Amino acid sequence: MIRTLIIEDERPAALRLEKLLKETESTIEILSILDSVESVVNWLKINPRPDLIMLDIQLADGLSFEIFKKVKIDSFIIFTTAYDEYAIQAFELNSIDYLLKPINKEKLNNSIEKFKRLTNSKPPFNIDDVIQFIENKKSGYKKRFAINIGAKIKSIESDEIAYFYSLDKNTFLCTFEGNNYPVDFSLDKLENLLDPENFFRINRQNIVHFKSIDRIHVLSKSRLELEIKKSKEKMMVSSAKSHAFREWIDK
Repeated sequence: MIRTLIIEDERPAALRLEKLLKETESTIEILSILDSVESVVNWLKINPRPDLIMLDIQLADGLSFEIFKKVKIDSFIIFTTAYDEYAIQAFELNSIDYLLKPINKEKLNNSIEKFKRLTNSKPPFNIDDVIQFIENKKSGYKKRFAINIGAKIKSIESDEIAYFYSLDKNTFLCTFEGNNYPVDFSLDKLENLLDPENFFRINRQNIVHFKSIDRIHVLSKSRLELEIKKSKEKMMVSSAKSHAFREWIDK
């Protein structure tokens, strides 16, 4: 039997994953379903190590990486994540298996087959390298913008910004207070400077902060229309971005 631990803080997602695992592999035995760093650490301290851990990154009380700092884990791990591109890049560099949400049954099967091939070897990754990689990337995100206002310079924190927009080949930001200022970066450049946990480029003209979204309307053909705080205009999520946007807001 493949003794498996599911770590997922969203109950419907956990139950769906349990169902997919049992459909994919008849020898799967679900030991427990846990939803927080604390519960996982406590469970691992008193139970034998599972063969396989299905591990969500974002848990009820923090990032699952904290688990590795508190207990030694030598089980094979498959991360289930809607996390940003830097985490995925870190996984690939360290040969960690991961599944993007919503989980695809065929890809889950491929991950289980990979586990079977590697079951007698040591886990093929160094979690410390992954954590360091992600923390280094996150520390590089832009935290504030220096804005020229006449003969003065105003500093605006990234968390004060509701959205960015382009107009007549220029780029502007709008704060949560409703103030608009020009910035010296294109939207393409801003995509790499802003923390993707908080900001998402919904189309060619707009990048929005998660907290700026007031309402989301589903239109025909699954198109999405956003009501944004401090903006009189409604913003459309482009068709090409709709799926990624849904995953982003569901983290």
